[in-house]
Amino acid sequence: GRLPTTTRLSATPPPKPYDPSYSAKPPTFNKSTQLWEPSPETEPMPYGPFGSFLRGGPAPFVLRTLKPDNYDQAVFKYMAQTSCSRAEAQGNMDAFFNNAADWAYQKGEEARGRPPVDYTELKPKQAVLVVTWALFVTPLLVRSGYLIATGPHGWALTLDDIFTF
Repeated sequence: GRLPTTTRLSATPPPKPYDPSYSAKPPTFNKSTQLWEPSPETEPMPYGPFGSFLRGGPAPFVLRTLKPDNYDQAVFKYMAQTSCSRAEAQGNMDAFFNNAADWAYQKGEEARGRPPVDYTELKPKQAVLVVTWALFVTPLLVRSGYLIATGPHGWALTLDDIFTF
């Protein structure tokens, strides 16, 4: 006969919390509502959507703004799976929603013994880069694309074309 097999959906063990001293009761899954619910010990949200924007870029910001319940469910599930704080879960979900492949790679490296990344920390250099891209680079690229597609010069754009409104 054949031996029973099990299927693991993850290539690595579940992530470990960055702060192992955190001991509050994690959120629980309510089977009747099919939702994760915070425990009475779950702390309030450490930062809002703009904090997600500065830490993880536009993707987590847009998700938190347009689908706040989905974002909270992801945070509560991560808290339950890792027994970590809400701040740590939010930081990890911001990193995940910004770039899931890099986040998963980092978690795999941590499982192999690499030092863990603290996703709760707001790095000033990263925040400046995010704001620069959001306010200057992305609008410049969008304007250039619009002018290439609709302007009389096509690909032969000049800086005057881009900056003349």
